Amino acid sequence: MKYAIGRSASKDSHMALREATSQLHNPKLILFFSGVEDFEEYAKKLKELFPTSITMGATTFASFSKEGAFKDSCMVLGIEEGIECEADVLEEVDCYPLKYVKRVERCVSKINNENNLLCLEMTTALISSEELVLSTLNSVLAKKNIPLFGGSSGDRGRAEKTMISLNGKIYQNACAFVIIKNLTGKIKLYRENIYRPTRHQFIATKVDARKRLVYEYNNQPAALVMAKALGTEVSNLHKYLDSYPLGRVIGNEMYITANEAVQPGNAMTYHARIYKNSKMVLLEPDNYKEVLKRTREQVKTENKKPSLALMVNCLARSMLFEQDGYLNQFAIDMGEALGNYIGFAGYGEQLGEQHFNQTMILAVFE
Repeated sequence: MKYAIGRSASKDSHMALREATSQLHNPKLILFFSGVEDFEEYAKKLKELFPTSITMGATTFASFSKEGAFKDSCMVLGIEEGIECEADVLEEVDCYPLKYVKRVERCVSKINNENNLLCLEMTTALISSEELVLSTLNSVLAKKNIPLFGGSSGDRGRAEKTMISLNGKIYQNACAFVIIKNLTGKIKLYRENIYRPTRHQFIATKVDARKRLVYEYNNQPAALVMAKALGTEVSNLHKYLDSYPLGRVIGNEMYITANEAVQPGNAMTYHARIYKNSKMVLLEPDNYKEVLKRTREQVKTENKKPSLALMVNCLARSMLFEQDGYLNQFAIDMGEALGNYIGFAGYGEQLGEQHFNQTMILAVFE
């Protein structure tokens, strides 16, 4: 695979892109990440600089590479050789992405065969659309056994505004996706969480899944159940929400669901859907540096010759690492295992048929 990764912190958007793309010639695919402020300019000018390339990007809390973690920068990956790719966008994702499913079918049909494929997607956040996006994409991808990998866009952590872009056009209610075929080998996917289960388990007995709202666990008010498990009062529950998410158990797998807020009537809202009769487990922080070390060792053992990797590291994890003074070293440490990689931080992660939170996912290309 032939590619280049570039970055610039120049305050002049034109200069920033010139610096970040200085090693690119005629890329088939460009992925880029930046903060919200200059994102529209970057999207527009990237397409002007590379009119025949697929250009796809998302706003982010921070961008990652083996050089470190960067805020207020523009980071660009351009892949020149070693892939085939087709891209498009789902619109109206807050209510009716299925209206655009033929765009997914068209992209899949243009790829020569079904080996070593990945659907990379970036979805605008803060509109509770991820589950609708997943069902639409997977209605096509599942028939072809094409794995899905991606994330929700981010911002500075204030939940104010996020954007994505495809081919120079900006969207705030959409999902951009690209079907990538790796011509040089396989693509391996990883998911890591830095929380461990406690003894407290619940069944969601009354919910409004579309609104990501849970009224009752075990037929009791949700906030009362959570407060009791945490040994506190409902009035103090907000102090625990960031550090004690829930895990949604599906078979032998567990997906993190981040708390949002306590609602009137002791209901609770979340950053991913919880369905009726879902089995939930209260989580607590694990030793995240030990967890990360195990992940790096696994990736290095299973990927002797990685050519490139993509990362989505949840915004909440990124803020935790930043608070601990570890964010930059985290990115450098991951580079020791992954080699060259590029990543971003947003409001959710998507893998296969699941949307979840407070997780890191990796796609490693041979």
